[in-house]
Order: sequence, then structure tokens, then C-alpha cells
Amino acid sequence: MRAWALFFTCLYFNIYGQRHTSTWYNIDNGLPQSSAKAIVKDKYGFIWISTENGLVRYDGSSFITFNSFKINNLHFGEFIGDPLLDSITALNNFQENKIIIKNRFPKVTNLHSSDKKDFVEGEMYVNRVANNIIACNFYNDINYFIQLKNSTYSFTAKNTIVYKDKNGKETKISLPFTNKDLNNIFVFNEVLFINNLKTRRTYSIDRGNLVVHEKESLFNDPNTKVYWQQITNQTFIINHNNIYLVEGKGREITLKFLVKYNEIGSHPYYSMFYDKDFNKLYLGTLNNGLNVLSLSDFYVARKEADFSNNVYYASLPFSKNTIIAEDGTEFGKHGVINKYPFGNNDNYLMMYDKSGNILIQKRSSIIRFYKNSGYKRKDSTFIKQGFEFFLKSGNLYGSSFSDFSKSQLHLSTKDIFSKPDFVYDFKSFVNTFAQYSKNQVLVGNSNGLYSITLGKETITPILQNIHVKSIIQTKDNLVWIMTNKNGFYLFRNRKLTKMPNDRNNYLQSAHYILEDRKGFYWISSNNGLFKVPKKQLLQYAEDQKKPVFYYRFTKKDGFLTNEFNGSSQPNAYILENGDFVFPSMDGFVFFNPDSIKTYYPDKSEIYIERVKIGNSEPQYFHHLLDLKKDYKTADIFIDIPYFSNLENLYIEAKVSGTENTEWEQITTGKELKYTISNLAPGEYKLSVRMLVSPDGKYEEKNMQFKIQPFFYQTLLFRVSVSIIILIIITIIVQLTTNFLRIKNKALKQIVHNKNSELKETALTLEVVKSDLQKETEYQKKLVETISHDITTPIRFIAMLSQKLYESDDVELQKKYFDSIYKSSEQLYQFTLNLKEYTELYKAENIFEEEEYPINRILEIKKKLFCEIAKERGTMIINMANIKVYSHVNESILMAIIHNILDNAVKNTFDGQITLNITENNQKSTITITDTGAGMSAEQIAIYMNLFKNPKLETPSFKGKGLGLHMVIHLVKKINAEINFRQNHPKGIVVEIMLNKN
Repeated sequence: MRAWALFFTCLYFNIYGQRHTSTWYNIDNGLPQSSAKAIVKDKYGFIWISTENGLVRYDGSSFITFNSFKINNLHFGEFIGDPLLDSITALNNFQENKIIIKNRFPKVTNLHSSDKKDFVEGEMYVNRVANNIIACNFYNDINYFIQLKNSTYSFTAKNTIVYKDKNGKETKISLPFTNKDLNNIFVFNEVLFINNLKTRRTYSIDRGNLVVHEKESLFNDPNTKVYWQQITNQTFIINHNNIYLVEGKGREITLKFLVKYNEIGSHPYYSMFYDKDFNKLYLGTLNNGLNVLSLSDFYVARKEADFSNNVYYASLPFSKNTIIAEDGTEFGKHGVINKYPFGNNDNYLMMYDKSGNILIQKRSSIIRFYKNSGYKRKDSTFIKQGFEFFLKSGNLYGSSFSDFSKSQLHLSTKDIFSKPDFVYDFKSFVNTFAQYSKNQVLVGNSNGLYSITLGKETITPILQNIHVKSIIQTKDNLVWIMTNKNGFYLFRNRKLTKMPNDRNNYLQSAHYILEDRKGFYWISSNNGLFKVPKKQLLQYAEDQKKPVFYYRFTKKDGFLTNEFNGSSQPNAYILENGDFVFPSMDGFVFFNPDSIKTYYPDKSEIYIERVKIGNSEPQYFHHLLDLKKDYKTADIFIDIPYFSNLENLYIEAKVSGTENTEWEQITTGKELKYTISNLAPGEYKLSVRMLVSPDGKYEEKNMQFKIQPFFYQTLLFRVSVSIIILIIITIIVQLTTNFLRIKNKALKQIVHNKNSELKETALTLEVVKSDLQKETEYQKKLVETISHDITTPIRFIAMLSQKLYESDDVELQKKYFDSIYKSSEQLYQFTLNLKEYTELYKAENIFEEEEYPINRILEIKKKLFCEIAKERGTMIINMANIKVYSHVNESILMAIIHNILDNAVKNTFDGQITLNITENNQKSTITITDTGAGMSAEQIAIYMNLFKNPKLETPSFKGKGLGLHMVIHLVKKINAEINFRQNHPKGIVVEIMLNKN
């Protein structure tokens, strides 16, 4: 009783609640219908919502509606059952059907009479009470009961409550009570609590034992509303828009303040659920959908007056739990604490001097507010035109000056107003500096980072072409370089290392770093506040390989804006009470890092059991996903109950099996899914891993899936094709073998025949060889004859020339000249015949394409030898009156006639040479008759035998000339015939017969 009394009196203390952000969901953005009549969380971490159009499962990113049951009534009400036993049930209107939610999936199940919460007992209506809705109505003509695990409380008569234990034993409890007082009851940990708002008493009944609490409290306050839901064992107390959650053990209950929500009475709220794992309060309405309040331990302090400027850059810690801004406003985490008359100043630079006075820059002057006057008295000191900033780092006071073309940094060991001990000139504007050792100073400029040594004029560039915004030394003496749009760097051991960005590159414009007691850095930026383990950054600085996992806080976590502010001076602080303070574009953000939770998914709560194939509806699968051969794409959903900012969900997936992929980042959005496409048929394993702790630990989950092959991709098809190919190859080999056998047999016959032919050829070759030998002998003897015939005329000509040279007789010289001329002429004719013979002997074409008249050849040769014959007293007569045509090679025929006529002219003196041509159907005959010396019968026989029998050895040509021998060879060449006969009384007749065919 004393504990209760003490507790209830404390409830009236002024309590500052958590901040919150509100997100509404309705039919426009996830719900199938704008009612949320009951809310519960299952053992797997998913939120279930009962609506008038089915049941909805919520995982923090997407809503999945289940309303395709084979029932007609989809109007569902409250949940009953036990989530820890994986048994949540819901009845539809009029208790027609029962749905059980088990293993993350709802299905229709058998409805038993014991499941009904409304029934008739005798003549009375009986109603089971499983929740106490804010606007619930109870009637005195209905009997109500509360079913606990092993007992029952019945409200059957006025001023009487009946308790029945598990054995059926009844205990009647008398107290002033009517059914309308059921609006103020709740059950917590199997203990029934009844609040009497008139008498301001609270009754607790534990297993039939009544205890009366007579102290006034929020429980029995007339302005209190009670919401109780049995299935979640949660009771909410709502008083003056403050929402509390009942906690404790047994009868020893307390109230945990959740939030002050001024709109709690503005909507018809019908259900409530608090998710302590993610610090969210779910409020369900009858017609406006679901309202999710994200409770926050971040506090934003700002001026609430109209048209107030809440953009702050510089500030100073003022007390153990407050700060002061450049306009004199003192802020605590709950807002404005006090206002000092600082007036209007530049809001970028503030600093304490050695006496605790506050220095604030105003254009080219410094305003000093004296501590001993309560910061009411001030003075102003003009520094210098072009004065840009002042700053203290280590034991150095620094200020910068600029004339828009160059910049100077003044450093002093005394104070800002003293003459500088060191002056350094820079071509770019100086933004900040930091003393990191006794004589070493880092200077951040608009175009890079520089190092200077006190007492020396040397300025050493460390990093150029970046805009250094600030240089921060954390309490562990690490130096961090913050840049504008180039990320941030660690300067350690005179080595500069760029830190990795976050996934969205928001840390490209990081502002300030604070370190908490647990080894985490808090980094403000232009887009959110980041938390990261310090050891991850330092490990990355060692080898640039270890991953860094940033956790990002945004407006969803309680800020008014995601944009924080930076300055060349320190502008984020750790107050004496442990609170961190960061300036933003809309007020100062206060928080205690120990109370700010980071949310990571439970390592056991990752489920891969849904797939969407092509454009079809999502479907469930168990253990193995079997994809058909004609699938195009398959979206495998990754269900993770995660109710915080999805940007902090690190999840990756890869496929291994017939084909392999590398780890891929899963895009976080409305749905988490991994898309399969263009994979070859086969068996695969999908591996999904998610980050489950800030130290980089991953939890991995695997699932098997198989892609069915087309018929031509199956093993059976391949084996069948292989067998068919093997059979075809065997048949081809057999046919080839048979063919080769036949071919071999034929080749043997051919070889036999070829052997016979070769034998004949050998014999022929012997004949040819013999002929070639004779031809060679002929050529040899021909050359001998030519040499003999040429030598004699040349010797004769040489002899005559000698005599011509020695003689002085003119007549005799004339005679010698005539003999030389005739000998030369004879030699010329001889060489001419030799050339013509050589060319004709090599000729291959023995027939002309077009025929020509032989008469033309006779006439030409007659004219050629006519004068020579006259000198010998001989006449040449052409008796060919008819034209006879031939296809025989004209040159060969001309050579034959030339030589025969030449011989006739040489051997005929004072005689006659007759030329004639006759023809019949088979032959054309050329006749040359002379009355010269003629030929003996022996000579005629020799030449005829030479013509008719070419195997006869060619006799020596020496002394016999070349003409007839050449003629015989040419006649043979053109397949003609030649005949010699004597002409009576003297001379010779030569006949050449040309075949017309």
C-alpha cells in the first residue's frame, strides 16, 4: 500500500516526454481499407493489423494484405490468442469464420463454440471482454466475462464480481461496481484492476483476492482514458494528451511516460500497440487508417516566437546542461531557458577568454560580454579592416585577415588583442587552424591543408585543391580534417587518410565530430547525423580495406531538419551532464548518446519464403523454390521485420551454383527483393546476409532454388542425343568401313591394271627413250653438218679475201668480188634456212583456224627464186590454175616448198622448173618438177626409207645439205606424205600430199 501511495503521488510531477514523428498509413499508401481495429506483434517480429477488408502484415517497409480467403465476410475485429505460442486468431463480424495466424501466414480454420466471444446463455447475452477500447460501450443487460489463462472473472450482477479458478471453484467479490465501470478496468499480468473515478479508488484482484488502493492517481483520475488489449498484455493510460504505458510485476505496477500527443482526441482511435523493440507507438483508427508515432530521445531546442531565426552556427556551453547562442539566448534541451541582451552579432564565431568573458565577432570588431556583470556589460574592440575570424587552439590564439586577394594568419600566445608573435601569408583564404604539437600548426584554407612550424617561415602544403572547413581534435588526440564537399580525413603520424563516405555520400559535407563514452563517433553533416564505431575508422585508416558501417539519424528520428551546421570554430559540445549538442538549420539538437538506440534486425528474423514470377501475384514457397523453364524474371522477397530507417539496413545477396555472382547490395525501399533473371537451368543457392550489429557482424540465411530446363537441356535428352549420335557414328563408321573395303578392292584392281599399264608404259618409254636417243643423235649429227657446211664457205670467203688483198688486177679483183658475193649469198641462204627450220621444228600448232589458198605460197616462192633461176638459165612456171585451200600451218608448208624449190634451182641449169596443184576429196597434191641434175635411185630410196621408217638411224648430213632432211621432218610434223621420182629425160619430181581430214 505504501509503495502504491508513493508511486501515485509521483505521477503528478511535471514530465518532459519524448519527441515523436507521426506517419499515417491508409488506403492510399498500404492499407486495404482505412480502419485498424486491432494491432498485435507475432513471435517472428511482424505487426498484424485487423481491418474491415482483411488482415494486414507489416514489416516496417511494406504492407501485405491477406483477403483472398474463401469466405464472404472480410470484416475482422479484435485479436485473441497467444503470440508467444504462435497462435493469433481473429473472428469476422457475426463470428462466422475464424482465421488463425501461424508461422507468419493466416488461414481459415475450424470455428468452435468456445472460440466465440458473444453467445446466449439461457435468456442472457454473454460477451467476452478481451480489450478495453477508448470509446467502448458496456451495458447492464449483458453479462460480461474476462477469460484468463486458468481462471475467469464474471460480471453478472450489480456490486458483485465472480472469480472462478481452474478447478471451477467460485469466489464472489463485493465492491461498488456496475457494467459501465468496465470502461475503467484492465488486466495486467493476470491481475484485474478496476478504477472507480467517483470515489478515486483503485481495486486490484489477484486470483480472487481483493486489495483497495485509496490514494488518488492517474489510474482513477476522471480525465483518464484506459486502453487495454489482453493479447499484448498492454495497458495505456491517457491523461491530458499524455500517454503512459503500464509496467511492473504482479500488483506492483508503474507508469512509463511515452509521449505527449496533442492529437490523441482528434481521431476515433480504436486500437493501440507499443513496440518497445523499436520505440514506436501504433494508433489505429476506425476511419483514418493507422498512425505510427516514432518516439525519439532527440530534443530540438528552438525559439517558438513567430518569425524567429533558428539557424545557428556558433554557440558556447553555458551551464552543465545549457548552451548560449550569439544572440544571447540560453537553450536547454526543452527550449529557451533565458535571454541575455547580446544584440545582433555575427553568428559564426564565439569564444570564452581567459576570464570567462564571452567574445563575439561583429564585422571587423570583437564584442566582449563580461562574466562578472552577468553578461550584461560589454565593450567593443576594433581589430582591423579585413578581419575574418578568431580562434583558440592549444595555447595559441589566432585570427585571419583578408583583402580578397590574399590572406594572413596571425598567431599569438597571449590573447586575440595582443600583437601577433607569428604572421604567415597565404594566397588563399584561411578558414581555420589547429595546434597539434608544441611547434606544429595545421592551417586549413579554401584551397587546401598546410603545415607550419612556429618560428619558421616555411609553409608546407599537405593536401591541395580542397576546401578545408574545420580541423577537429577529439579527446583521444586524433586530428580530423573536415572539408566542404570532399569528405573528411584523419591526420595521424603526419599522414593524411581520407575516410570512406556513407552509401549516399552525405558525408561529403561533414561538419563536426564528437566521441561518446562507448567508443562511437557522432558526425554531423548537411544531411543527417551519423554514428560510427571509432575502431572501424581507425582500422580503415590502417589498410583502407576494412568496411565502415555508418548509422544515420534523420528527421524520422526526431529532428526538425536533416541539415546541420558547421563552423571554423568548435560548434558541437559535450555538456557536463553528458548531453551532446549540435547546431542545425532549425534549432539545436540535444541528446544523451547513452539513451539513443540504434536498431539492427534480429539475426533470427530473416525470412525468404515469397516469390513473384513475372507479372503474377506473389506466392509462398517452402524450403525449395522450383522455377519453370519458361520463367522470365523471379523476384524473391526478403522479409525482415525492421521498423526503423531502412537506410541503416545493410543487406546483400549472391547466387551460387551452376552460375555464380558476387555479393550485391539489396536496394532498400518499399520491398526488399532479389531479382533472378537469365540464369541457366540448374540448382542454385541464394545467400542473403544482413548487418546485425554495429561492429560489422553479418547474419547469413540461405535458400535453395532450382530452374527447370527445357527438354533439350535435360540430362535424359543429352544422354539420348549422345546415344543417337553414337549410333549414327557407329553406322557411319560401318558404312565407311564397307565403302573402304569396296574401295580397297577396286583400288587393288586399279593397281593391277596400273601395273599392266605401267608395264606397257615402260615398254613405250623404252621406245621413247630409243627415239630420244635417235633424236639426240640427229641433233648431234645436225650440229656437225651445220659446222661443216658453215666452215667451208667461210674458209672459201676468207681465201678469196686474201687473194683480193694481194691482187692489183682490176678484172681479177672484180671476179673475186663476184665470188665473195655469191658465197656470202649462199651462206646467208644457209643461215636463213637454219633459223626457219629451228623455229618450225619447235612449232606446236600444225593447223590454222582459217583456211588459206596454197596458190599464194607457190606464187610467193616463184617470185623469190625467179631471178636466181634466170642467172642459171632456168625458167620457173606456175601451172596451178585452180585455187586449192588448206588448214595446214602456213609457215611450215612455206618452209617445205621453199626448200624443195631451192634444191631445184640449185641443181637446174638451162632448164625448167614447174609448179602445180591438184586435189581430190581426200588429198591436195603439190608437185614440183625440175629438169636438173636430179637424184639417183639410191638417193630416192634413202629419203623414202627415212620418211617411211623413222626408226632408221639418221645418216650423217655431212656433204648432203640440210634441205631434204628438214623437209622430211616437217612433212612428218604436219601428217602429210612426200614422194620422190625421176623426171624423164632428166630431173626429179617431188610430190607433197596434204590430207584434207
